[in-house]
Amino acid sequence: MKKLSILFCSVLILTSSLLLAQTEEVLLTINDHEILKDEFVRIYEKNKTNLSTGDITSVDDYLDLFVNFKLKVIEAEKLGYDTLPSFVKEFEGYKKQLARPYLLDNQKNEEIIKEAYERMQTEVRASHILVEVEQDALPEDTAQAYEKAMEIRRRILQGEAFEVVAKGSSDDPSVKNNGGDLGYFTVFQMIYPFESAVYHTKVGEISMPVRTRYGYHIIQVTDKRKARGEVKVAHIMLTVPRDYSKEEEKQNKVLINELYHRIKQGEDFAELAKEYSEDRGSARKGGELPWFSTGRMVKEFEDAAFALSSIGEVSQPVRTGFGWHIIKLLDKKEIPDFKDAKSEIKQKVGKDRRSEVARNALIEKLKKEYNFKEKTENIPAVYDTLAKDYVLKHEYINPAAILKDTLFTFLDKVYMQKDFVNFINKQKADNELTPYQYSEFYKVFIDDKILEVEESILEDKYAEYKYLLKEYHDGMLLFEITDDMVWSKAVSDSVGLKEYYKQNRRKYMWDERWKGSIYECTDKNVCDKVEKIISKRKFGRKITNNDLLKQFNDETENLKITTATFSKGENKYIDKIVWNKGNANTSLLLTKGEILKSTPKSFEDARGSVISDYQDYLEKEWIKKLREKYNIQVNQAVLSSIK
Repeated sequence: MKKLSILFCSVLILTSSLLLAQTEEVLLTINDHEILKDEFVRIYEKNKTNLSTGDITSVDDYLDLFVNFKLKVIEAEKLGYDTLPSFVKEFEGYKKQLARPYLLDNQKNEEIIKEAYERMQTEVRASHILVEVEQDALPEDTAQAYEKAMEIRRRILQGEAFEVVAKGSSDDPSVKNNGGDLGYFTVFQMIYPFESAVYHTKVGEISMPVRTRYGYHIIQVTDKRKARGEVKVAHIMLTVPRDYSKEEEKQNKVLINELYHRIKQGEDFAELAKEYSEDRGSARKGGELPWFSTGRMVKEFEDAAFALSSIGEVSQPVRTGFGWHIIKLLDKKEIPDFKDAKSEIKQKVGKDRRSEVARNALIEKLKKEYNFKEKTENIPAVYDTLAKDYVLKHEYINPAAILKDTLFTFLDKVYMQKDFVNFINKQKADNELTPYQYSEFYKVFIDDKILEVEESILEDKYAEYKYLLKEYHDGMLLFEITDDMVWSKAVSDSVGLKEYYKQNRRKYMWDERWKGSIYECTDKNVCDKVEKIISKRKFGRKITNNDLLKQFNDETENLKITTATFSKGENKYIDKIVWNKGNANTSLLLTKGEILKSTPKSFEDARGSVISDYQDYLEKEWIKKLREKYNIQVNQAVLSSIK
C-alpha cells in the first residue's frame, strides 16, 4: 500500500511538472539563462503605458528595453553583486516583509478587516477596573488575579457604584482622576481583546473578566453612539498653567473673548492664530491641526469641534485643562464606504495584534495540511495540578542530557529536543527560564517552524509572490550595478567627463542672453530723472549704480536696481522689453545693457548637462559591450503570441 502511495505521488508530481512546463514558455535565452514569457508579460503590462503621454509602447520596442535590463542583471549576478553582505541583508529584509501577508489565513484576515469596518460605525464609552497580572505569570498567580476580578464584579452586581469600586480596587493609575471612565473611543484605539469585549458587551452590562497583556479587566459599557467621523480644525489657544494667578487667568479670558469678537467682525483667523496662539506648532500653520476622530482630543475640545456643522464656523471660547481655545471648522468627513476604507484598515490590521488571529488560523490549517504530529510524552514542561505549577522534564535540567527524542514531525521533517534547546538558547537572556516560560517558548517554537517551512515554499505556491520577489531582487541588482557602471562613474570620472565636454563642446551653448541693469522706479518723475543720467556717456565711468541709489533713496526707496545676465524666460520685464514677449507692465522700468550672442558654455556652467549626457553615453557603450558579450536568442513564435 505504501509503495502504491509513493507511485501515485510520483505520477502526480510528474503530471504537474508536465502541465507547468506547458505553460512556462521560454521567450528569451541569454547564454544559459532562460526568461519565461509570463515574466515578460507581467512586467510589460505594468510598464507599457507612458504616464506622461498615455502612449502604449509596442511589444517589440519594450522587448528591446527588457533585454537591456536582463543583460545588466545577469552581468551583476556574474560579478557577484547578489552575494555582497549589504545586498543579502537588504533583500532578506524585503523578503520577510513581502512574505507577511502570505503567512496569514486570508479568510480569517478578511473577517477581521470587515469586523474592524463594522466597529468603525460605532463609538463606545466604557469604564474599566484593572487587576494587574504579568502576561507570563504562573498559573497560580493568574488564578488569584482572576478570582480578585470576579470578586470585584460580584460587588458591582450587588449594587456598589462602579466608580467607587474602581477608585478602591483598580490598578490603572488614571483611576484617581477618571474613576475608570475611558470616555468614547472606537476601533484601533484600544488593544484588541479589550476592544472586542467592549463591542460585545451591551450598554449597562458588566463584563466577565477580560484578559489582556496588562491583566484582567472588568468593563462597564455606559453608551454606544453612531460614529461622528473625522474633523479638521484650526484653533487659537491661550494656555492657563496651574500656577497662574486668578488675575492672570482673568486676563487670558478677556483676551480670548476679544479675539473671538475680532474674528466675528471679519479679521483673519489664521493671522490671529499666528500672532496670538500659544500652541506654537499649529500657530505657524494658522492654527491648523491634523484630522482627528473621537478619542484623540480632550473631551471639551472634541465635543466643541464636532458640534461645528458648517465649514468656516467658529466656536465660542472653550475651556479645557490646557487653557482657552477658539476652534474653526476647516473640513469634515463621514465614515467612508468599505471599498474606500479597506486599504487603510488592512494596513492597520497588519500592524495590530489582531493580525495574530489570522496568523494562528493559518498555523492550524498548515498543521493539518502538513500532517503535524506531536510526541506529547517528550514536550519540555507539563502542568502539575497538585503543585499548581509547570514542571520541567528532567532531561532539560541535566546539562549532560543528549536530548535525542522527537518532539514533533510534519511533512518530511523531524524536530528533536535538542533543536528546541538550541532555539531556547538563542531566545533567552542570561536569566534562567521558568518551567512555564519553557512551555510558552515551546508553542512559539512549533509556530516558528511551521511558518518557516511555509515561507520557504511561498515561491512555489504563489506566482504573485514569486514574481514580486524577483522584480525586487533584479531591481536591486540593476540599481547597484548601474550606479557603479554609469551614475557614480560619470560623476567621479573627472578626466572622462572633461574629455567628453571637449569633444561635444558645441552641444553646450548659451542661447541669446541680455546683460545689464534694470531700474524700477516708484513714479514717472523718478524714471525721467534716472533716464537722463543713465543716457549720458559718462554714466558707468564717473557715475555708477551705487551713486544713483544714494541719490534717489535718501529716506525712502524710490529706485531699485537689479544687475544680472538673463536668458529668455528668466525675467518677465526683460522678456517684454528686449524680446517683446509676455505682457509685463514696464511703464516704470528702464534698462541699460546689451544682447549677448550665443557662445559656448564653460565646463563649470555646463557641468550638470555634461554629466547627464555622459551618463547616457556610458550606458549606451556598456549595453553595446553586453550585447556583444552575451548570446541573445528570442523565440519568435512565443513573441508572436504576445502581440
